[in-house]
Amino acid sequence: MTQELRLRIVSGAVLAVVVLLITWAGGGLFNLLAVAIGFLVFYEWLEMSRARDGQVNRSIGRWSTPVLGGIAVMIAVAILVFLEFFGLALALACFGAAAFWFLGRRAAMPFWFAGSVIYAAGSMIALAALRNGGEAGLFAILFLFAVVWSTDIMAYFVGRALGGPKLAPSISPGKTWSGAIGGAVFAVAAAFALCWSYGGSPSIAIGLLALFLSVCSQVGDLFESALKRRCGAKDSSHLIPGHGGVMDRVDGLVAAAFAMYVVVVLVALAGHEGFAGDMLMNWSGLAAPMNGA
Repeated sequence: MTQELRLRIVSGAVLAVVVLLITWAGGGLFNLLAVAIGFLVFYEWLEMSRARDGQVNRSIGRWSTPVLGGIAVMIAVAILVFLEFFGLALALACFGAAAFWFLGRRAAMPFWFAGSVIYAAGSMIALAALRNGGEAGLFAILFLFAVVWSTDIMAYFVGRALGGPKLAPSISPGKTWSGAIGGAVFAVAAAFALCWSYGGSPSIAIGLLALFLSVCSQVGDLFESALKRRCGAKDSSHLIPGHGGVMDRVDGLVAAAFAMYVVVVLVALAGHEGFAGDMLMNWSGLAAPMNGA
């Protein structure tokens, strides 16, 4: 085992334990974690853009007016997340991204700046909203973790074992179709295993949701790889020993979280459960506990 691999395993294990403890605690502590992830993703996107823009447009500084405006939007979204006004936070993030996209047509801005706002803000909103709802929210986040982590880990091992045609060679040469399919299969299995561990009887809807989130997770991974290639970066940063940056670790997670949040919103608009955990527990054949724990 190489020193780099050993460092990667140790730092990954420590991070997993810390994240799971904060997830179990929930409440304001988990919201703080979600906000921290959002701001770190925003920072890393800007740093990659700054490196790219340094070769194209040196007039864009770290503290330019657009960047300060983006930080203001992120702070406002974070406050709304702590207040648990998730719908309003999402509306503000979308409005801010749209404004930056429009202004970016007339003024120099960091690379795809509007995308950085909606990506980072959407990450913190989705994660915090999914954990909201007491014990049911804990079930929702554990479901998300089970699907995304199973996809990530098993896609690697199945792909290494079976090989075969490349999934997206121009974006991520190491990924294969066999790995992608294997990751999705194990994600569905992990979702069912979680439901059974709670004493539930998962429905077809749970399997379809797990499959959908697994695909979204892999698309999120490919998106971040494409962004890094466009910016000429190997890693999003060097904040995590052996792993690169925060975006490198949460790319699939935040994509799946946002997709799951959209599903919850659509279900709620249809007149059903308003919390992610309530929806998942009902689909799993479990009685959702009283919210607010």
